[in-house]
Amino acid sequence: MIFFDLLRPSPQMKMMMVTSHADDLAYQLCEHLQGCNGSVDLSRYPGVHQNVEHEVLSKSELLKNFSSPPRGTSRDYEAVIVHDVLHLHELPLKFLQLIYRLMENSAEIIIIQVHGVMEVGEVESLLEQAEFRAPNTIYDLLEGHDVIVAKKMHMWGNGL
Repeated sequence: MIFFDLLRPSPQMKMMMVTSHADDLAYQLCEHLQGCNGSVDLSRYPGVHQNVEHEVLSKSELLKNFSSPPRGTSRDYEAVIVHDVLHLHELPLKFLQLIYRLMENSAEIIIIQVHGVMEVGEVESLLEQAEFRAPNTIYDLLEGHDVIVAKKMHMWGNGL
């Protein structure tokens, strides 16, 4: 899948996927990281989820509502994928600030959302407010979805 060209797997890579509907994309992410002994933590918000079982899935949590934060350790993830959650979260800026703290320096956040559910400019503005840098939007990388990629820059903002 061309989407995974955005990710540069490295040995022992650790990623988080935060989603409102775990599906084939979550399973394919696990498959993609299997070759580098990577691991995936899956945080599932309310929604319809397929059963995603895979040996690289190290943690799977079900969050009770769209104001709950995903759990993780500071500076633990090399990338975080936010899949159809940002427009539903009650506190999107606080959500992104928490994700920022969970990420290693120079890690990437990848936001995937159905085209049109939230203005791309609004998402990019939220990312900037949460101290993510260089937001870049890729249209139709995944059919019917917008993919927005930004970076946590070393020594910028939030003290982490």
